[in-house]
Amino acid sequence: MAPKPKKHRRSKKSGLPPGALVYVGDREGEVLSIQRITQQADSVVTSPVERLADLAEWPSWTGLNWINIDGIHDVSLIDEIGRIFQIHGLILEDIVNSEQRPKVEEYADQVFLTMRMLDHRSTEGSETGEQISFILGPTFLLTFQERPGDIFDPIRERMKNPESRLRTRGNDYLLYALVDLIVDNYFLILENIGDELETIEEEFFRDQDSLSLQHLQQRKRELQQFRRVVNPLRDAIGTLYRDENPLITEMTRRYLSDVHDHLIQVQEILDTQREFCVELRETHLALLGNRTNEVMKVLTIIATIFIPLTFIVGVYGMNFTYMPELGWKWSYPLVWLIMVICALGLLRYFRIKKWL
Repeated sequence: MAPKPKKHRRSKKSGLPPGALVYVGDREGEVLSIQRITQQADSVVTSPVERLADLAEWPSWTGLNWINIDGIHDVSLIDEIGRIFQIHGLILEDIVNSEQRPKVEEYADQVFLTMRMLDHRSTEGSETGEQISFILGPTFLLTFQERPGDIFDPIRERMKNPESRLRTRGNDYLLYALVDLIVDNYFLILENIGDELETIEEEFFRDQDSLSLQHLQQRKRELQQFRRVVNPLRDAIGTLYRDENPLITEMTRRYLSDVHDHLIQVQEILDTQREFCVELRETHLALLGNRTNEVMKVLTIIATIFIPLTFIVGVYGMNFTYMPELGWKWSYPLVWLIMVICALGLLRYFRIKKWL
């Protein structure tokens, strides 16, 4: 088994002033790269950023400008980017913290949004993923990812289409499109989990012994972690589309309202699937308890039948010198007859009481 990557914890930030940049995460070995996607004339150009100084011209940029940074562990580079784009220190602190709770913060000339990006194609489980942070400025959109590779290829392909709204609506619409794609992946992940839960249910009712409580508990834990991603994001998007920020047009706010509705649906599905896990577990435990009760009932009936038989055998097993029955010719078969009658009588009584 490969060793787990070293994880930088929050304790590293203890005692430091607000805005101090300390990387919190386990992606320190990832390759850092910066890519710029910009609209030039009738085409969209994608190019790597070799020098950070080239980004200092952002106040004069026009049209679509998407700067994507892969890798947030290099805090000195993140700090330099922050100085170039005049990003508040508290925002930079949240960017390099990969365990940051989803939230939105609005400043005079910037909007900061951080959330969790999950990939439905991942085989590592729905609780995995990476933090992604967005900074919307007057002439740009910055995205900060933990590692190379994302789910945004459909957006990049749409940008190549001259008639795409991504080419005409501005950077705020690009922000919406990226967030919407992330939320769409939430639905796909929930579909995968739902299919798996249906399979578990079918196998359970076909063979009750096939249910793995450990497997079911794992799915429940994933849903709980997923819920902690969705709930604060729903509130953040709600704030974003309700506030009249000059960086976000009225048209884009309408689209963000639709994303907010989708997040409510995601939350409802999450709650339903989590309740399903709880109910299936309780059903399994109830059936297991019923099975145990049936076994205990049979054992109790057997023990009850043997109580009078044991008493009879015990009486005639006493070593008294004078016991008249011992001298009778038919005493032995008579004792057997009495014990059989007692046993059959008790069985009959149990059937009348519907205990059998």
